[in-house]
Amino acid sequence: MASRWRRAFGGVEEVGVITALLLLSLVFTLTTDTFFTLDNLVKVARQASDYGLMAAGMVFVLTLGEVDLSVGSVLTLVNVVTAVALREGLPPAAALFLGLLTGAACGFANGALCVFLRIPTIIVTLGSMSIFRGLALVVSKATPVSQFGKDNFIFQGLGGEVFRVPASVAAMALLGAGSHVLLHHTVFGRRVQAIGSNIQAARFSGISIARYRIAVMTLSGTLAAVAGILALAFLGSADPKTGEGSELLVIASAVIGGTALSGGSGTILGAILGALIIAVIRNGLVLLGFTAYWNQSVIGAMIIAAVAVDYFIKKRRA
Repeated sequence: MASRWRRAFGGVEEVGVITALLLLSLVFTLTTDTFFTLDNLVKVARQASDYGLMAAGMVFVLTLGEVDLSVGSVLTLVNVVTAVALREGLPPAAALFLGLLTGAACGFANGALCVFLRIPTIIVTLGSMSIFRGLALVVSKATPVSQFGKDNFIFQGLGGEVFRVPASVAAMALLGAGSHVLLHHTVFGRRVQAIGSNIQAARFSGISIARYRIAVMTLSGTLAAVAGILALAFLGSADPKTGEGSELLVIASAVIGGTALSGGSGTILGAILGALIIAVIRNGLVLLGFTAYWNQSVIGAMIIAAVAVDYFIKKRRA
C-alpha cells in the first residue's frame, strides 16, 4: 500500500508538501470568507505560475549542486526586451523568439562564465543579477513599456485562458511535466543528479561537468524567459521592476518542495507545489489583513524550516 502511494505521488517529499498545502488551504478557508472561491483560487494559481516555472529550472540547478540568483533579473530583461521589440514593430513571433533567445543567452553566459572562470555559480549569478537588471533599465529607459498593439497571439492567447485555465498555469503544468520527465527519466537528468551527488565520481565516470553546468544554467534562463513572456502577456505591459526579489520565491519554492540545497536530488512536482504553498500564504495573509511585509518573514522562516527538516531526515538515514 505504501509503495503504491509513493508511485502515485512521487515520493515522501511530495506527500508532505501536498499535506501542507491542503492544511494551509483549510486554515484560510475557515478563517476567511473569500479564499475558497473560484476567482480567488484561479488568482492564487496564476500568481504561483510566475515563479513556479522558474522553480522548475531552479530544481535542475540545485540538483546539480549550484544556485542561480539571476532568474528574477532574467525574467525582467526578457519582459522588457520582448515589449520593446513589439513596440519597435517586430512581428509577435519574432519578438517572442527574441525574448526566449535572450533568456537562453543569459543562462548560457552564466554557465560559461562559471566554467571558464572556474568560480561558483552563486558568485557569477550574484553579479549577473545586477547586470541583467541594469540592462533592463537601459533597454526600457527606466520606464514601463506599453505602446504596442495587443491584438495578437501573445496577448490574446498567452495572456488569456485555455479551457478556462490561465495560460500561464497551463504552461507551468505542461513544462513542469516535461521537466519531471527530463530530470527523472532521461540520461541527462540522471547525470545531473550524479554530478550533484558526487562530482568527483561523476568526473571519473566520464561525465562532462562543464557541459552539464552550461546546459543546466541555459535551461534555467530559458524557463525564466518563458515566465517573463507570460508575465508580459498577462499584464499587457513591461516594467523594469517586474520580477524584483523573485529569486527568493523561486529558491524557496524548490527548497520547500523537497529539493536539497546540497545537490543530488530534486523534485519538479515538489517545487511547483512549493510555489503554490507560497502563493496560498501570500494570498491568505492579505485576506486576513496582514501587510505584505509579513510575506518575506514567513517565507524566510519556511526556508529555514524546510532545510532543517531535510537535514534531520538525511541525518537519520545516514
